[in-house]
Amino acid sequence: MAHQSRTLIALLLTLGLAVLFLPSVVTAGPPKPPAGSCIGTDACTGNTGSLQTNACVGPFACENNAGSINKDACHGDVSCQLNTGAVGVGACQGFEACQNNAGTVAKGACVGPDACQGNTGAVGEGACISVSPGNSATCQGNAGQISKHACQGFSACFLNEGSVGENSCVGTVACHDNSSAIAKNSCHGTAACENVQGNVSAGSCNGNAACAFAGADGAIGTNACNGDRACANNPGPIAAFTCNGPPVGGKGICEP
Repeated sequence: MAHQSRTLIALLLTLGLAVLFLPSVVTAGPPKPPAGSCIGTDACTGNTGSLQTNACVGPFACENNAGSINKDACHGDVSCQLNTGAVGVGACQGFEACQNNAGTVAKGACVGPDACQGNTGAVGEGACISVSPGNSATCQGNAGQISKHACQGFSACFLNEGSVGENSCVGTVACHDNSSAIAKNSCHGTAACENVQGNVSAGSCNGNAACAFAGADGAIGTNACNGDRACANNPGPIAAFTCNGPPVGGKGICEP
């Protein structure tokens, strides 16, 4: 009986020592960033999103980012801090370019200081670009769908909520505070469609303040209201191919 007890004690001691010397479990840390990425003070601190080559370059560039960042994207101080959206190749360039962005940003989009800060909409390829040094906030606070090459210039689509067609809203505050649907090749010029009230058809409202505050009672037709102040403050509706021309007597051709 004593022999059995000694055998049992020896077995338990052996098992205890085996457990004691088991290799410790290493907790997995964040994935190692790819080559050329996460360069700068706290560039990727708290990041949980996927990163490609040469992404997140600059102090706090992708701090607490949770979105997927493609190659050559998010360059600049705080450029993609707190971002949760998908960022395309070479997108989000500049100070706070996509800070707090939650939308999808396509290739080469959102370039310039605050270009897409707080954006929640889908931004197309090459859209939301500040066209010269010093321009900023091109699509800051945007919530609408922006097609490729649209929204170029200082605050061009700042606080926009409407859909913007390809190559539209080009110029300083061109579509500032817009909530309407704007078709392609429209709203070129300073304040061309600032706070426009009605939908804008293709090829329309090109000129400084061409359709500013217009369309409260109806849409603007195709190839209409082209010229400085052409339809500014006009409640509409405005028929296609009408109201085209320069100001007359200091007022737009169809300005009330």
